[in-house]
Amino acid sequence: MEQISEQLQLEFNKAKRVFADAQKICIISHRSPDGDAVGSNLALRMGLENIGKTVVSACVDTVPENSIFLKNADTYVQDFNYEDFDVIVSVDCGDIKLVKFHETKPEILTGEKPFVNFDHHESNNHFGKINPVDPHAAATCVIMYKFFKFCDFKITIDVANALLHGIYFDTGGMVHSNATAEVFKICSDLVLKGANVQKISKELFHTTPVNKLRLWGKIMERTYVNDEGVTISAASTSDYTACGANSHDTGGVIDYLNSVPGSKYCILLSEDDRGIVKGSLRTQRDDVNLSDVASQWGGGGHPKASGFGINGKLQPVFSWKVVGSGGDDAHADEVKF
Repeated sequence: MEQISEQLQLEFNKAKRVFADAQKICIISHRSPDGDAVGSNLALRMGLENIGKTVVSACVDTVPENSIFLKNADTYVQDFNYEDFDVIVSVDCGDIKLVKFHETKPEILTGEKPFVNFDHHESNNHFGKINPVDPHAAATCVIMYKFFKFCDFKITIDVANALLHGIYFDTGGMVHSNATAEVFKICSDLVLKGANVQKISKELFHTTPVNKLRLWGKIMERTYVNDEGVTISAASTSDYTACGANSHDTGGVIDYLNSVPGSKYCILLSEDDRGIVKGSLRTQRDDVNLSDVASQWGGGGHPKASGFGINGKLQPVFSWKVVGSGGDDAHADEVKF
């Protein structure tokens, strides 16, 4: 059996018991769902359906195009009735605010029904009644794979595709530092069970429409490195309109910003249609904890990949400074305009 801490085993046992006693279960993916949020949701859903449960996948936002090929991805609902379910589950939500539904359904947190919180983010504060949370896991789909093994749930081809999809996304195509030997072993088992790594790779990282390329071009054109060594760029709603794109189309460009040599970390600021500016942060360095950086603005995540959201809109600020002909400042006091 894969390595599972005593605490995670305890939470797995609790989750297994409440699922056994339940008949109707709702699984929530975080807002603006990514590959791991969709993959872990659908995998758990199919696993529970295979043992006779009625399960609904929910998210306030629609599933992105790169995940819609997964089985049942097109059946997500954008709302649900709390009273219709025996158990509520959230997957891949590093913070309760990402669940979103609790704002209109506070009983998710305060009610008597079990709320199970599957997650792998360092910023997760165990907001569920049951918390299978492992911040050392590369993806929530890794935790879900271990849960399947723990419960002896069958990993079908469709489940294997969903799990590999989430792992492949959160490891950046198996190139990030979280792609450990254990992760490769899990992925190998999923491929042996029928997961289509070529299809997953194509959908996640090798399918880019022209409108998305145009948006990326705008983002890259305005990229700069500030005096603190941080690589910065942004995308506004006017950019989306000009390119025939939307806020979801910024996905993937952050990896290019993260490739600037010598950069401390990179940040992409992007507006969405809800009046929120999303900040996505990435780094390749081991001496930077982006979860701490993102927490300054109410966000969080992982040491090398984090994010935050702020209500508002982007406003560009331009400045110039006078330097000497040799590159030194022309005056003792820096002159900026």
